[in-house]
Amino acid sequence: MDTEESRYARHHLIDWWDQKRLSEARVMVVGAGAIGNEVIKNLALLGVGSLWIVDFDTVDVTNLTRSVLFREGDIGRSKAEVAAERARDINPQLSITALSCDLEYAIGAGVYRSMDVVIGCLDSLQARLALNRVCYRVGVPWINGGIEVTVAEVSLFQADKGACFECSMSSSMWEQHHERFSCGGLRADVEEAKQPTTAVVASIVAGYMVNEAVALLHTDAESPKTGLEFGQKMILLLKPYRFDIYGLPVDSNCLAHDRWEPIETIPLSPSALTTAQLLEHLEEPTGTLELGFDLLTVMRCVECGAEERLLQPLEKTGVEESECPLCRKRSRYPETTTWIDNESEWAQTLLSELGVSDYQIVCVKGESGVRYVQLTGIFD
Repeated sequence: MDTEESRYARHHLIDWWDQKRLSEARVMVVGAGAIGNEVIKNLALLGVGSLWIVDFDTVDVTNLTRSVLFREGDIGRSKAEVAAERARDINPQLSITALSCDLEYAIGAGVYRSMDVVIGCLDSLQARLALNRVCYRVGVPWINGGIEVTVAEVSLFQADKGACFECSMSSSMWEQHHERFSCGGLRADVEEAKQPTTAVVASIVAGYMVNEAVALLHTDAESPKTGLEFGQKMILLLKPYRFDIYGLPVDSNCLAHDRWEPIETIPLSPSALTTAQLLEHLEEPTGTLELGFDLLTVMRCVECGAEERLLQPLEKTGVEESECPLCRKRSRYPETTTWIDNESEWAQTLLSELGVSDYQIVCVKGESGVRYVQLTGIFD
């Protein structure tokens, strides 16, 4: 018996188990905190072949009571990179990629599209909204988990199959979301409240989330999915014990229900491609590139008239940028654009400089209609 067979010998005793399917799977874990640590540990033990770990944050001393993969010597290091190292220690046979970056703007939608399932282990409402939208657009199922002291929840979502995360947003959740932005769209310096948690509830919710991922990976025409249905939420209470599953309501007016299909792939990278070149390649000379976000182009001071070119997503720009470096008054306002054509002053600017990441999927509107185009980049 070779090493791989002996490692998974107990799995092979399960009559419905398909270890080969797991070894070929591509799974992304977004968030490498308390829940993410447990999810990553479980996926490594199960032998999920290609594991992607995303987290922009660094290890803090408070993580040590809830995160099985972190040690005191890791304080200050990238959570994604540390978690990847420990997952390799658990199972050296796996391909593990660590991305220490922003999930919304630094990772192209084409990377999400290449996954079999995405597991969201996030403590940010904004991050969940972003993850929900990109997964819906590219048609990839994703699992959402959340915890408090003695409460855990797990939800399963996929485009066109039941409710999405945004469908179930309450008015208070939307208020919390809008608090993050000023009237000009700049990001306000508002931290989301930290929830008190323990390793116990993190490990419990992670177990259910990974079980849902395993169920998805074993689902085919002959083996219908077990566990949660798409658009369902599971609630677990530990004090007192209680377990509920219910369907989330579908909002027919939900703005997240935007599928990108069909998707073309072209062998051109945003770091070597301008809008003008893209339109030429697609034979759409009168077409328009829709960025999919508000691009801040200029900060203009209404007091002294000073201008500064910035070129970055508006949502990533803090309210501190409203202060003019010349007159020192908070009198600067952003000028933005969401589209570029051949007549634009940004037509000859590299797409990477406009905030388009590697493997991003961009929308081009031209004479042949709406086209979704996936670019290439540096990821495998």
